[in-house]
This record gives sequence, structure tokens and C-alpha cells, in this order.
Amino acid sequence: MAFQDLSEFLRADSRFGTRRKWLILKDLVFTPTNEVVQEGFRYFACSADEVKEPLTRRDFAAIAKLPFALDDDGEADASSVRLDLAYTPSGAFAAFQLVEYQNYEPVALTEPVLLEGAEAQALPGILREIDQSF
Repeated sequence: MAFQDLSEFLRADSRFGTRRKWLILKDLVFTPTNEVVQEGFRYFACSADEVKEPLTRRDFAAIAKLPFALDDDGEADASSVRLDLAYTPSGAFAAFQLVEYQNYEPVALTEPVLLEGAEAQALPGILREIDQSF
């Protein structure tokens, strides 16, 4: 079963809009709070199933404890297992999607997991821990 990419999924959702950033670039905006959505990712040094299981339970603390992909210097690295993230700075919204590279192509393994309200507001610290795009 093919799942829609997280960015495309959010752009198709009526709770999101776009705002022109530069001449051709646009920011994705969460319209209930009028915040620009931050997009990030994390590569893992474990199997996709090991990430999928806590993602299905929405156990983001467990995901933060999984081994991240690191290079020989201990810096963030890439691997075949990636968790895509999208969230607002205030914590009003967060979304996650598990992706695995198969034959050098990213393949979404899960539907996007969307969180709003109290469930999303409990995550800012964990999101900063997981997101390696900073």
C-alpha cells in the first residue's frame, strides 16, 4: 500500500495554507494559529519496525530513546530509516511519518500521524531531541 508523502498530505489538508516566502518559495502555515510549520527529520540506526512500533503507539519518548544514525565522530548521519516531522513552534500541531529508503528511493511506510491540542503540546522537548535538522 502506497502512502502519501507527509508534505503533500499536509498541503492537501484544509487546516494548512501557504504563504509566499521569496519569489518562488512558500511556507506551509497551520491556519488555526497562523504559524509557519517547521519540517524536520531523524535518521535511525535500527530497523524500520523498531521505529514503527512506538510510532503506532504514539510513544515519542520511546522513539527518542532509539539509536540515532551517527557517523564516526558522533555527529548526526543518514541511514535507510527516517522519521519525517512537521510541527509548529507553539506545539499546537505535530505530525510524523516513517520513511525507508528502498533501492535509493524514499518509501513512506506509514500514514502520517497527526497530533493537535494537548497531545501535541506535550511534545516540544521531545521534538527538539528527535529533530536532527537544526
